[in-house]
Amino acid sequence: MIIKLSKLLLIGIDAHSKNNVACFLDQDGHTIIKSIEFENNLPGAQILEEKICALMESGHYDSLKIATEAASLYHVHLLDFLSSSEKISKYDVEIYQLNPKLTSGFKKAYADKNKTDHIDAFIIADRLRFGRLPNPYYYNQPYIPLRRLTRYRFHLIESITREKNYFLLHLFLKYSSFSTLKPFSNTFGATSLAVILEDFSLDDFANKSIEDLVDFVSHHGKSHFNDPDKIAKKVKQVAKESYRIRPALANSVNLILTTSWQNIKTMTKSLKEVDKAIAVELKAFPNTLESVKGIGPVYSAGIFAEIGNIKNFASHNALAKFAGLTWRQNESGNFKAEITKMTKTGNKYLR
Repeated sequence: MIIKLSKLLLIGIDAHSKNNVACFLDQDGHTIIKSIEFENNLPGAQILEEKICALMESGHYDSLKIATEAASLYHVHLLDFLSSSEKISKYDVEIYQLNPKLTSGFKKAYADKNKTDHIDAFIIADRLRFGRLPNPYYYNQPYIPLRRLTRYRFHLIESITREKNYFLLHLFLKYSSFSTLKPFSNTFGATSLAVILEDFSLDDFANKSIEDLVDFVSHHGKSHFNDPDKIAKKVKQVAKESYRIRPALANSVNLILTTSWQNIKTMTKSLKEVDKAIAVELKAFPNTLESVKGIGPVYSAGIFAEIGNIKNFASHNALAKFAGLTWRQNESGNFKAEITKMTKTGNKYLR
């Protein structure tokens, strides 16, 4: 009986915005040809496709593994092209997008190697040889559009939070006691912003009568405050206790606060539009997550988009590892650490 051994071609691709580099190894880790550089566009991808097919035929390979790092979004078009290629699909092919942490940790074994695109492509190809790979990448995964939206929402939330902190930092320059005395429950409410953004100096507010301040608060609050007199006194106290900003700096701070608030409003409006788009995309999928108390459409969309097909996970432990919600053991001899750190090596969006 003759057993035919499978020949495997391994391709590692280091993807960038302008050019990509591909390295070609056999299953023993030997370089087949010199790594090639090609443009990260459709003609460049077609050149790589032809090179792969030529190598598969000339080397009599019958299986193929291709991988890139999930570095920003520069790898997405190339992976979609390769995974949908009819020319490549006739071979036994598996395509992967690797978490950069997988390859960065693996690269430590090559302490003598430099940091170049060609060497990075080699590391990615060599990592394929050692197995323990994530689930393969498939073209036209139905949840990818939803994932892009939920991740953009994540980006917006982070940006809004960062901008609000920037706003509050400069608020201290204008009214140093505002955050301490908290005249309003919501610093970003309409009346609070009227106090912050109006072209009044500290002395203007300090010299106003309580009656005038009550009128100011009632007008901007549309008479919704239960105790405008109390708020007016707090505003007056803020004005009296805050540092006086020098005039040369005041104009700059006022401009920064005004434009920063415009940024917050714009991003908040975008957030509402994204939430609507997420709700529309989510309707295309069966969704039972919202039956769990505390999980609404946005959170359920985020969870679903990151997990994808739950059948890809053999157990709840596999899913926890994918999210990075696991804790490393720390043992040596008779010692066993009681406190260990969460790995956080998985999907940060899901976590």
